Amino acid sequence: MQYLFGPVLSRRLGLSLGVDLLPSTKVCSMDCIYCECGKTEKRFLTLERKEWVPTDEVKRELEELLTKENFYADYITFSGNGEPTLHSRFGEIARFIKELRPDLKLALLTNASTLHLDEVLENLEPFDLISPSLDAVSESVFKKVNHPAKGLTVEKILEGLDKLKKTFKGQIWLETLFVKGINDSPEEVELIGREVHRLKPDRWQLNTVVRPPAYNVKGLTEEELLAIARRVNYPKTDIVCYNYLRLEDIKPLRMEELESKLLETVKRRPSPLEELEVSLNINRETLEELIEKLQREGKIEITTFGGKKFATVKLRNPDVQKKERI
Repeated sequence: MQYLFGPVLSRRLGLSLGVDLLPSTKVCSMDCIYCECGKTEKRFLTLERKEWVPTDEVKRELEELLTKENFYADYITFSGNGEPTLHSRFGEIARFIKELRPDLKLALLTNASTLHLDEVLENLEPFDLISPSLDAVSESVFKKVNHPAKGLTVEKILEGLDKLKKTFKGQIWLETLFVKGINDSPEEVELIGREVHRLKPDRWQLNTVVRPPAYNVKGLTEEELLAIARRVNYPKTDIVCYNYLRLEDIKPLRMEELESKLLETVKRRPSPLEELEVSLNINRETLEELIEKLQREGKIEITTFGGKKFATVKLRNPDVQKKERI
């Protein structure tokens, strides 16, 4: 078959039959540095929506396969070699599948580049699940990690996600793929986290580079992804690239362990609160609760320098301080 692949076993979707609505040469609205499909040639880096492959041929293959006795898949997934919503008749194909096999679930994996368009939103009704991407919120990082087609901005991505949240009745699993040294800074994670909490997807799924990427980039370790998950602290979070961990199943550090680690850190040098959030893998609310407890116990104090708040060890006797520094 030319336009169908699988069914394959997917970590997220179980047994999944892929539908590829783009030609063998990758056509996409982005040239993401981590893409396992390779680089997007400049002439195929586009926002143009048209019938990239013949709709009737796709339907023919689907009918041939889906009407076979005992055919089963957990999901029929629109994905493949580029951005599936660039195919101008993807909605028609989705409706065809639902009419042929109403018992099957439909999923759409999208980079969210076209979700701001009404003609795209109108064609999402047949889908049971949509998994859009949000890899960056600041424009500069967005350009570094996603290499968007001319005219595509973070503002349009966020506009599309807002519209999707308001109009789509199925499941939304928002995915962020982190690349080492590109979109994993505390500042960018904070921005992404704010959008995740604002959008409130059914799941937020963390991914990283685990297959050969288009460019020479590296992924994050499981521990680093766990740190991001704890920092953002969105209750419906999954790490999908290693052992498919759910945040609610991840045992948090006990308060006693956090207290010990914080004291060991600030004993050696005054530490900005932002730095402690990262090193302890906790959100600001938890950090402030811990600091208030330690302040009440007289173990630490907060000082301000250069407009930043620092946590330092509170020493009971200045003479002790002098003696310890000798």
